[in-house]
Amino acid sequence: MEPVENAAHQLLAVIEASYRPTHHYVAVKASSFRHLDIAYYEKATRLLTARGFRVLADVEDTTITATPGGVLMPVMIRSLLSKDGTVMAALYHPRIKPLLLRCLFWVMRKSPGKVVDMESEFSDGSFVVTTNAASAAAIALPALIAAEYLPRTARVHDVHQRHAERVAAHRQQRSGVTARSIRTHDELIASQNRMNAIKAAFRGEISAITQEEVDQLAVCGTGLIADARAAVVRAQMKRAG
Repeated sequence: MEPVENAAHQLLAVIEASYRPTHHYVAVKASSFRHLDIAYYEKATRLLTARGFRVLADVEDTTITATPGGVLMPVMIRSLLSKDGTVMAALYHPRIKPLLLRCLFWVMRKSPGKVVDMESEFSDGSFVVTTNAASAAAIALPALIAAEYLPRTARVHDVHQRHAERVAAHRQQRSGVTARSIRTHDELIASQNRMNAIKAAFRGEISAITQEEVDQLAVCGTGLIADARAAVVRAQMKRAG
């Protein structure tokens, strides 16, 4: 398989794994993830605990990292919870393993960085998500999930402050809707899987990746990007039969 074709198939594998209705999470220890910037986790944790958050668990989403082809290196996700339980925070440092896929993301200027996510679930089944995972902005989400993507350089307190503003606005726009209060890690995982199910249903309606999303990923007007775009479309068509 040609290098760009191979990278396209790996990109689709990442997307398909990410949009499964139920994900499996296993408890892990930070000492097993020396390939990640653990200092980032610790610094971000200190900043969040100073804002009233508490650490719930360190886990790995094996639904994604165990994807056939080994696209991602094992990723530790540190989950935290706000004092009132209405804001779920996640810290993670995704690293792509295959060289070809790393090159593809680099050329597309979509390489993942160190991420802080903030999420809140509401009584009507809607979610508000605020994150500095800017590379994910190219992938469409259903209307029930209101996501805002801050720049990769956004700091922890920037994400938290912006999320608080967006949660307040969401409440005003939806009369009578309240934020769900999460108390335990099991409840947090249940909330995550409710969101995963919404994403999976939406992705099933529109296909693994749309042409518009491919166009959003391909932000550089170079010949290589044109090749990458075409390769993703061909890989999608092949998977669809």
